[in-house]
Amino acid sequence: MSEEIKPEVINGEATQDGAKTDDYILEVVDLKKYFLTRKEFKLVKVPVLNNPDPASTAMQNAASSVELPEGDDSIVAPETPVEKSDVAPDGATNAAEDDKDNSGDEKTKVTQFKRKIILDKTYVKAVNGVSFKVKRGETLGIVGESGCGKSTMGRSILRLFDITDGKVFFEGTEITALKPSALRKFRTQMQIIFQDPYGSLPPRSPVGQIIGEAVKVHNIVPKSEYRDYVIDIMRKCGLQDFYFDRYPHEFSGGQRQRICIARALAVKPKFVVCDEPVSALDVSIQAQVINLLKELQRDLGLTYLFISHDLSVVQHISDRVGVMYLGKFVEMGDEKDIFNNPMHPYTHALLSAVPVPDPHYKGNRIVLQGDIPSPANPPSGCKFHTRCSRCMEVCKHVEPKFKDYGNGHMCACHLYPQD
Repeated sequence: MSEEIKPEVINGEATQDGAKTDDYILEVVDLKKYFLTRKEFKLVKVPVLNNPDPASTAMQNAASSVELPEGDDSIVAPETPVEKSDVAPDGATNAAEDDKDNSGDEKTKVTQFKRKIILDKTYVKAVNGVSFKVKRGETLGIVGESGCGKSTMGRSILRLFDITDGKVFFEGTEITALKPSALRKFRTQMQIIFQDPYGSLPPRSPVGQIIGEAVKVHNIVPKSEYRDYVIDIMRKCGLQDFYFDRYPHEFSGGQRQRICIARALAVKPKFVVCDEPVSALDVSIQAQVINLLKELQRDLGLTYLFISHDLSVVQHISDRVGVMYLGKFVEMGDEKDIFNNPMHPYTHALLSAVPVPDPHYKGNRIVLQGDIPSPANPPSGCKFHTRCSRCMEVCKHVEPKFKDYGNGHMCACHLYPQD
């Protein structure tokens, strides 16, 4: 019988899959990241009860005294709007109307209305509750359409974004609640390779300074060994010694991406988020960079979270693969299970779009209708039901459970047993 995943805090004990929790370098529990996109003040009419119950009056007064948070726009929007002002400037009230829903009780009858200004907020739910673990030395590939929350999830894990809710554990230590001073020692252990090699390098700094800046800040090596250490990192990443004093504009796209990789590896990290590191490169250069990443992983024992649109690249480099849609995982499992035996209809559609280098191959292309829904107003039930050709009535109202159906192959779909 399959069971629903229940992420827990780990402290060196055995998990359901038989692996020791010490084998996991990263654990993410119900991670959420919302972005505030709109604030709007609205004038509304609120009924006022005649001789209300004292307890309810005290509760209303307490709610009216809530202060709006300042500065932090990444908090979760409250389920009910927060009061900004008690009464409209003119103090106008409307004539009383009888409360038809009440059976003549004078204490609860509406006798007048008052106007209040409320603050309405709209949030984009970029990442909406993801949970997973990453073993030491493995590569977890993350795939999905643009806008599904892959890059936001990667940056939130590294605390480049302040998360809205959830927990992130790195080597057993929760880092989501750490202050910047306490988080600093983890910065050298967790690094990121950005998607754009052109925009992520400062144009006025030479390569040696770009790679070695964090080395100086974190005192990775003594000052006397600084230059030799940076040059050694450059050599490992396929960069020549004389590139040390050159500037980013003097390099090609592939060479710039190698500089980005060298910058990430210079502080001796254990875990690296690769945020589409080859999407802006030619196919031949992509192969060189991917092979470099695999070689460095083998030599240095690195762990990768590899984010990409290219499923063929993900298949080549990943040990496990997670498929995201609208801020959540819809399927996750071993690379062979995902590519040879996909379960979710969305995964089927993604795999059908992978080009095959055979002119005689006639694939059954699955074309999804419509665009991905807005994460600011996601559909109810299964988030994929608006584009799914196998949608059932239950899909429109009930969100499926993300369950393990054997061998660590997890899926969230009503086509499979939910009990």
